[in-house]
Amino acid sequence: MIAGNTYYTLLSSLPPLPTRFDVERLPITAARLEERLRMLEKEDAEVVSQLQDFLVSDRHRQDWSDEDVVLQYDRLMERTRNDVAREIVEFRMDTRTVLSGLRRRRRGLGPPPGVGQWTGHIQRHWQQRDFALGWHFAWIEEIDRLLDKDRVLEIHRILLGHTWQHWRHLSEEHFFDFEALLLYVARWEVIARWTSLDFQRGSQQFEKIIEEATNEHRDLFE
Repeated sequence: MIAGNTYYTLLSSLPPLPTRFDVERLPITAARLEERLRMLEKEDAEVVSQLQDFLVSDRHRQDWSDEDVVLQYDRLMERTRNDVAREIVEFRMDTRTVLSGLRRRRRGLGPPPGVGQWTGHIQRHWQQRDFALGWHFAWIEEIDRLLDKDRVLEIHRILLGHTWQHWRHLSEEHFFDFEALLLYVARWEVIARWTSLDFQRGSQQFEKIIEEATNEHRDLFE
């Protein structure tokens, strides 16, 4: 861990994030962000690096197998006791599991295998349109309708917006500490995902993301 004044110096050196995620350019390049993160000592740098690897796996899935994602999830959950880091990872896995369930049901498949707190719940409420989770994931029914219409960009925008607001809300509880840095990195990744979308190939990209997220290799979770 590093001293609080060093966190202050590091975070102060980073440009403020925009109020919205759907902007045209990143507030800081990946290379410049990595340069700033070199101020971290080894223990903190390892947590940030693992978190970045996990989040980037969503954006560059062609480089990651299902085993890679699960391994990274397990590694983060095992190695870090930081509550914010764990919440970021769990939130992403929960979103992935629900999205996988919507896609699998549309294809006539069974409930999604996976990790996270809602897997069993989805299995028990498989026949309900929102998996009895509409109270927690307000976007489920809207995403379900948009999947029918192949409205890919709108799906991206809703899911990224949901993630952005959740992490922005968490960031309001942290100022110039390690948790504030983790949430900065997580929100930066949302912007990076949005700005890197190739809208002309968006449908193919989204289909690939969902296909991989269904994770046909059930034995990984048994």
